[in-house]
Amino acid sequence: MTKAISQTKEKILEVALDLSSRWGLVNLSIGELAKVVGMSKSGLFGHFKSKESLQKMVLDLASMNFVQTVIKPSTKESRGVPRLNAIVENWITWSTDKHQGGCPIVTAIIEFDDRPGSLRDHVKILQKEMLNGFNKAVSIAVDEGHFKEDLDTDQFVYELYSYMIGFHIFARLMNQEKAKTKLRKSFRDLVARNA
Repeated sequence: MTKAISQTKEKILEVALDLSSRWGLVNLSIGELAKVVGMSKSGLFGHFKSKESLQKMVLDLASMNFVQTVIKPSTKESRGVPRLNAIVENWITWSTDKHQGGCPIVTAIIEFDDRPGSLRDHVKILQKEMLNGFNKAVSIAVDEGHFKEDLDTDQFVYELYSYMIGFHIFARLMNQEKAKTKLRKSFRDLVARNA
């Protein structure tokens, strides 16, 4: 693939990611995307060969961006609770500032949770990878002595992720100004209960 084609494809995927965060992946159309990026439908289609391929690449880009925006910067913090706190703070930024429609991953989860097929399978794989990463961060906090040794890390991750999804709903859909404060308090309480 030439550099120009690669840059064009990258630009298309960035625009598609932004659109899908607002409209959802299901509603992402090659025709509308072609209009927005200023290409013909056939020219755009040539980069992806199918709508499903485009959707999977958008999901992969969202996952990669999530790692770059939320996970990677957190590794600059001390291991354990400081790193988990950074993940929560970075998630807030990701969900509120990065995309006009909020977290595109949350959007995809909601869209595909009851739709059997390869896109649902793809979303599920990406979710498992993310949750495994959270679980690893929590396990490190246990190793650092920040949490009790017998902590059920799966339960901790379940609660933490539930708070994050709740934050997304209360901040985006309900427009609650105190959603950030509530998430931070919930996280502090979760940490305190398990210290």
